[in-house]
Amino acid sequence: MTWEETAKAKKNKVDSGIPKEWSLKSIPNSEELRSTNEYIEGKLNGSEVKITNSTIVQLSEQISLGNLSALEVTRAFCHRAALAHQLTTCCSEIFFERAYKKAEELDEYFRKNGKTVGPLHGVPISLKDQVNLEGIDSAIGYVSLVNKPKTKDEVSNIAKILEDAGAVFYVKTTTSMAMVSCCTSSNIYGVTLNPFNRNLSSGGSSGGEGALVGAKGSPLGFGTDIGGSIRIPSTFQGLFGLRGCSNRLPYCNVTNSFAHAPVLASVIGPMARDLDDLKLVTKLIIDSKPWVYDPKVPPIPWREVVDYPKKLSFGIITGNGESKLHPPVRRALELARQALISQGHEVIEWKPPLSLSECRDLAGIIFGTDGYQEIADECANSGEPIMEEVLSFGGGGDTLPPGISHIHEYWEMGKFRYEYQQKVDEYWLSTASQTSTGRPIDGIISPIWESCSFKAEDIGLFSLCYTDTFNILDYSSITVPITTADKDIDLKDSSYDPISDHDKAIQDYYDAELYHGTPAGVQMITPRYEEERAIHLASVLRDSLK
Repeated sequence: MTWEETAKAKKNKVDSGIPKEWSLKSIPNSEELRSTNEYIEGKLNGSEVKITNSTIVQLSEQISLGNLSALEVTRAFCHRAALAHQLTTCCSEIFFERAYKKAEELDEYFRKNGKTVGPLHGVPISLKDQVNLEGIDSAIGYVSLVNKPKTKDEVSNIAKILEDAGAVFYVKTTTSMAMVSCCTSSNIYGVTLNPFNRNLSSGGSSGGEGALVGAKGSPLGFGTDIGGSIRIPSTFQGLFGLRGCSNRLPYCNVTNSFAHAPVLASVIGPMARDLDDLKLVTKLIIDSKPWVYDPKVPPIPWREVVDYPKKLSFGIITGNGESKLHPPVRRALELARQALISQGHEVIEWKPPLSLSECRDLAGIIFGTDGYQEIADECANSGEPIMEEVLSFGGGGDTLPPGISHIHEYWEMGKFRYEYQQKVDEYWLSTASQTSTGRPIDGIISPIWESCSFKAEDIGLFSLCYTDTFNILDYSSITVPITTADKDIDLKDSSYDPISDHDKAIQDYYDAELYHGTPAGVQMITPRYEEERAIHLASVLRDSLK
């Protein structure tokens, strides 16, 4: 078979996993249907709407009381996921029948024992395509990896932990080719759209996960992040998304590009509509002592945040020195600032000795150390072309850039990164002289992207500096949804004089009508291995906004 035939067959196989009674007779285009959730709920019955609008905490309680069955909950999310996929192309694998069988087994256990198997008993959890499950592909956007299902021995540790707690797996979600693009697009599935605005991208590379959770086809899912791949889709879809410090959550047996790269590693983390759900699942994973099975995970138990100071201090990043934020993102940042101040907290400017662009540039060099040869080789295995989005990530042009010529250069990058981390850590501690509390700032508030999203073909216009920076520093970060773009409020500033051609291009790109209704948020950042603090500070901001 040609690569085109293989890709088409795979897509058809995935789509055939949708029951005929859930298949849409026609798919409305983005002009006919811009936002999906109201449309989807019109196709569900009342019980399905109620279930899929519930949090994991609520679902777990109702299942444990016997008011809901695992099968009932699973069917509801399968139905909603099926509709979301048809409108956004968010699923890379659909295996509903397997999920029903698992749910029935859980219901039988409950009938016999009068209790649940764990805190996620009967709760559907979605997974980014790279999380390995037995008998299912982890193609990560490559045609060459289609029809190569994983074995029992290759199942991801994090999947085992979730399943032991009672989770039901039913779909895996789309990624960009090799997971190195901020637009989720592949030669297999095409482009994954944003369920809040189908004119725009869902982001990437965990864009399928972001789209599915955003469309309420899943209460919580898992993505990965090496340069923003959890946080970008999370903010584009108005989700809480945790990019923890490297290896705090187990990555063992998760299929990856540039696997085992020592200088800058990918991390895995949850993406959810509800912050308490995210906390519950993160704590559950850490409480399972994953370091026993994954030697890279540090033996740090969950540390509940208690007796934290009432008055907090935050640093805030309002720009990158290269381009002005779009109006909805600026407003989200200001809403976050004012909400915290209104509750008695203080916010100061974050001005470290290294610019965001310096950290982003170093990350770009590290990503390309092999000249993207791994991607070229994997594409050559099937004959599929390298996606334009991937070429854009590598600097644009028709070919990928050359890599380093000697391993010594790679070690030097590790040295530069280590020095960057020391300098910024020292600056963080020095903020104690600027705060009224006498302590260093508790966290940093930052944008994630200059805009609320972008048209898929325009990915090369925007910058990764707000996300790459904190991968280089390896700080913990969590996205916090703030608001949505409003065409009547978020007007273009016609008096602004761009500082460069790049800045002008970004300002010219803004269209209040195009972005109307699209989520806008911020990220909350803490030092390394402070996931508990990041979640706590995110809850402080969430509650302040109320």
